[in-house]
Amino acid sequence: MATLTHIETVKSQLLAGDYSTAKVNAVKAIRQSEKLNAQLWEFLGEALEHLGEYDAAWAAYDRAWLLDPQAEWAEPARMRLRERVTGKVPVWIQELLAAPHVTISAAMIAKNEARTIGDAIAALTPAVDEIIVVDTGSTDETIAIAEAAGAKVYRYEWNDDFAAARNFALDQVSSDWVLWVDADEVLFEEDVHNPRIVAGLFNELDPPAILRIGQINVFDDRVEPNYDMSRLFAVRTGLRWLGRIHEQIGLPEGGVFAGNFVRPAVRIRVRHDGYKPEVMNAKQKLQRNIHLLKAAVNDNPNDIASWGFLGRDLLLAGHVEEAVNALYTTERLAPSNPQYARLPEIRMFLIDALVSLGRRAEAIAVGERAKAEHPNYPGTWFALGRALMNTAIHELGQAKEAFVKAQQSAQGYRGMVAFDPQILTWRSTAAIADVEKLLGNSFQALKLYEDALSKSPGNKAIAGQIEWLRNQARMIHGETSSSGK
Repeated sequence: MATLTHIETVKSQLLAGDYSTAKVNAVKAIRQSEKLNAQLWEFLGEALEHLGEYDAAWAAYDRAWLLDPQAEWAEPARMRLRERVTGKVPVWIQELLAAPHVTISAAMIAKNEARTIGDAIAALTPAVDEIIVVDTGSTDETIAIAEAAGAKVYRYEWNDDFAAARNFALDQVSSDWVLWVDADEVLFEEDVHNPRIVAGLFNELDPPAILRIGQINVFDDRVEPNYDMSRLFAVRTGLRWLGRIHEQIGLPEGGVFAGNFVRPAVRIRVRHDGYKPEVMNAKQKLQRNIHLLKAAVNDNPNDIASWGFLGRDLLLAGHVEEAVNALYTTERLAPSNPQYARLPEIRMFLIDALVSLGRRAEAIAVGERAKAEHPNYPGTWFALGRALMNTAIHELGQAKEAFVKAQQSAQGYRGMVAFDPQILTWRSTAAIADVEKLLGNSFQALKLYEDALSKSPGNKAIAGQIEWLRNQARMIHGETSSSGK
């Protein structure tokens, strides 16, 4: 309640243009109890920017961005201030920004990662106090590269259990906090100071934090950020890794959902190209993952997390029927696992899988359940939209077949019951044109409408459709011509 009051107070002062008072109240709230409140830091930055205190403004914005890494306002703010910032941050805001000192280790497990591990360690070196590498059986230069880069390297005999390997690495950590980074992930240079800052800021939080970082997945044609990566926590919490594959952080007694933890995202970003198809294929990651996940659900048939990951990976591997079964199992187990947070994503995958199998009604039913329970998840609405669109396209195809059949059967019909003779002359042709138009096949639609008009001269409805399509074509041609000049 205090947080909401502080935010509303400062917001109202900003809206009133009283930037000096907004600054005073934002600083007071942050100093007293709100150092983790991204909204107040953003408001402080806004007040300082209006007051012309640009270095302090960017320092405040940057802290807000650290605590809210997906903030859409951050990049525009940086662009506005980049020519005005001198680097001379006032002492008062440096003191406000100060975080308690804690030590931090980076830990990773690796096997045959010579391609990337050197870059991964080099990027981490200035960010942490030690780097732990556990090698699970490399046959390339991974170990030599890691040792030369300054990491503490330990050998571990692989036993088809990623959590066991990670826990062995955790046992080697000597710092207060541990940051988990894969050997093919490279920390952004811009974020090099952030691990120590956020560990210090969250060190005394109650309930304790398991912090999510950003994995920025780089493909040949796109970049996809993912802030669903729980990777940073205090060693004293007693947390361990659980699960053979797609392992998760939890307590040894009670599992992934035991205990009371918060999981905020922070701006620690790592660049990752390990999901590129050529990398996945070279390492046969999906085949490995599916093998381990099947073993996990065989060990524990109620392991909802493994069922969910198995369904996803089976779908990615093209085993759609198996994927549907696994995803339905995940949905069935969800009521008994109320803390399982991935159900909206699971249903999104299930909708896509069912659509690909032509089971459209099922897909829409899953979408209806999903939107009822998780109406704020964008993936739910998008997947449901795809299912509805696929159904509509399928039904339009059936409609076209029906109109064609009507036209064909009208040619030879000699029965006693009369039918509309215009079905044979122009109505079926116009109806087929309507379908082609709805499907986006404008050229085919135009030709069919012209054919229909020749059979029904003066038909204003058909003439209107022809004129509309021609206008669309002229507009597109004009835009193309303009862009080509």
